[in-house]
Amino acid sequence: MAVTHGSLSRGLAIPPGSHGTAGSFGRMFPTLPARKATGLEAAKKVGLPGGLMDGGQTTDDQQNRGFPSGFTYFGQFIDHDLTLDATSSFDRGADPGGLVDFRSPRLDMDNVYGNGPVVSAHLYDPGSHQTKLALSADGVDLARTTGGVALIGDPRNDENLIIAQLHVALIKFHNRVVDLLRAGKITDALGHHLPPKPPDEPGTEQPGAPLDQLLDVENYYNDVFASAQRLVRWHYQWIIVHEFLPTIADPGVVHDIERNGPRFYRPGDRPFIPAEFAVAAYRFGHPTVRSSYRVNENFSGKIFPDDPEAPPAPRTDLRGGPVDAEHAIDWRLFFHVGGHGKPQFAKRIEAKLNTQLLDLPVSAIPGAKDGALARPVASLAVRNLLRSETQGLPSGQDVARKIGEDPLTDEQLGTAGPSYLWYYILKEAEVLAHGRHLGPVGSRLVAEVLIGLLDADPTSYRSAFPAWRPTLAEGDREFGIAQLLRIAGVLRE
Repeated sequence: MAVTHGSLSRGLAIPPGSHGTAGSFGRMFPTLPARKATGLEAAKKVGLPGGLMDGGQTTDDQQNRGFPSGFTYFGQFIDHDLTLDATSSFDRGADPGGLVDFRSPRLDMDNVYGNGPVVSAHLYDPGSHQTKLALSADGVDLARTTGGVALIGDPRNDENLIIAQLHVALIKFHNRVVDLLRAGKITDALGHHLPPKPPDEPGTEQPGAPLDQLLDVENYYNDVFASAQRLVRWHYQWIIVHEFLPTIADPGVVHDIERNGPRFYRPGDRPFIPAEFAVAAYRFGHPTVRSSYRVNENFSGKIFPDDPEAPPAPRTDLRGGPVDAEHAIDWRLFFHVGGHGKPQFAKRIEAKLNTQLLDLPVSAIPGAKDGALARPVASLAVRNLLRSETQGLPSGQDVARKIGEDPLTDEQLGTAGPSYLWYYILKEAEVLAHGRHLGPVGSRLVAEVLIGLLDADPTSYRSAFPAWRPTLAEGDREFGIAQLLRIAGVLRE
């Protein structure tokens, strides 16, 4: 889903036949053979500018009116919540011994919370007894070093303006939940009000009382943070299951998995990220990226600068980095939030990407150097196709048959023979769902993994409290991203 497009994960070098181990990458269909590799020349015909996947610049007729554009970046946030490789590069190829995922295979927002206030103290506001997360002084931007580096749990959440502003919104949501809990205006996830805060300056009438009471104060703030974090995580997880997935996948498939559980992704107590998901199915978001976005009433920008050498300031594009008030996002342009706002829509899910993604600037590829980036590797599509071969992914047709679906024909695919799994999933959405959402294979893979990870996580709402319903919903309305943004205080009414 990223707009900055990273490196080959060591953790994705999974030998066929291996399911994977806890905290690692693995295989969803370990018995399926790898699609026969067709090499760079075949990938170039599909993925270079002017090739089969070149969708040109975003036009009105490419828009998906059931898919507000903010969900492209909410999906990117989820990706960064689940997976991080901090060790490898695209050019190193497969490393069969490298099975580490540096993110927890849980939807727990560790890209926001880091390792918590004690270990990741730099992410937290000391003025709140580290119950709140830090922001810029004006509250518009992420907290940053004097050099402009974002102080966040995952630096990829500052790789473009939109995901950085979404990260700000989620921080503000957490911070507002802290305030509401402390004020007694809401309960914790289990319906309990927090006790009042003990006095900061305990009396000294009894020996030992000061230490005991100081510990009471410390425990109070620990409880505030833990209660807020659980509320935020559970509401975020609810949005994934009840709003995000029904938007991007076939609602019937999502409903089946939500009610009956996954059929093919069943990790038990050893959750892992399947390569079929990470390298193919979850890359459905790449075609949904628009060429440019209107950020607010007075500012619009392309996802990359026209001139790769252009300085970051004054801002003319949507690169990551410091954000001032005049470039802050008006979320009415990205989600349905009620009122007078009209969101921009994502591009349809189809086997075509906007041209900018087929010729990435060096700055968008971690580890790339000026003058050392071969043109084919500058194409996100070529990179994705080669990555699927490096990892030995099965063909789309084989996966379709495995889950009980009739494979697309060569005529429907527009290609002959076994298809790259990523390309197949995009073409399936285009042909069978008119690009509105994923088709049967893509829907099954994405929804099974996301819901399956929640079911494998003993701390998720689906595992810890299956009967739970969002406690921050307004009246009888379904809780969704609009209410989260409203509680966070980032909506322009």
